[in-house]
Amino acid sequence: MATPLRALIVEDSENDCILLLSTLRSGGYAIEHKRVDTAAGLKATLDDPWDIVISDFSMPGFRGTDALAMVRERGLDVPFIFLSGTIGEEMAASAMRAGAQDYVIKGNVARLLPAIERELREAGARREKKQVEHRLRQLEKFEALGKLAGGVAHDFNNVIGAIMGWAEIGADRVAEGSQEGKLFRKIGDQARRAAGLTRQLLAY
Repeated sequence: MATPLRALIVEDSENDCILLLSTLRSGGYAIEHKRVDTAAGLKATLDDPWDIVISDFSMPGFRGTDALAMVRERGLDVPFIFLSGTIGEEMAASAMRAGAQDYVIKGNVARLLPAIERELREAGARREKKQVEHRLRQLEKFEALGKLAGGVAHDFNNVIGAIMGWAEIGADRVAEGSQEGKLFRKIGDQARRAAGLTRQLLAY
């Protein structure tokens, strides 16, 4: 079964794009793609969810390094591979330092498909790591909230205990069945109810 792949192709040659798509399909990918060859065209597509960007290095009026810069400035963590017949070793090294994942010479199918597979796998690992880190941050927030709630509940429980104690003393110092005694007992009952709520908060 073919693997779905959403590929943004930065390429001025339609024929080269057709050859690339043929190579990807022969490698087992079901391609959803868009080809752009200008800065405006690339900018208009960057909000779409791409799995990979494959770019020519040298195009009339638009350089591959400019495309790379636009992708990275947008903060997109999507694999970016240069596919060119003109890139040299020095320029390739410079492109890698600027944020490209790899470069492949056009026509080198034996190197292109493994490079794509590797970068897709590593991008998936990066996404999974970010998700784990996000979950850990959420757990840390809940832990801090729990500690805060526990501290507040503990202090509140101490206050309630004092109220219950004073209510009991007050009830003992007035006549049995008096209106004041009933008020002190109501205060004690409400304090015990509040104590039950703080126990629930502490358990949470």
